Amino acid sequence: MKLWSGRFTKNTDRFVDEFNTSLPVDKHLYKQDIRGSIAHAKMLAKCAIITKEESKQIVEGLES
Repeated sequence: MKLWSGRFTKNTDRFVDEFNTSLPVDKHLYKQDIRGSIAHAKMLAKCAIITKEESKQIVEGLES
């Protein structure tokens, strides 16, 4: 089932269909992906690439 079925008149590009085939696997990995993104935000703040406040906002957004 396509999420956008009925909204478009043209067929979906093959690349989009192939890209979306990973969604069932992605559903199992989302928690690890969020944890990795939180670690990355903290590292960016530690390296002074972003501020501690920006890191805090990113982490809060990912945890909500």
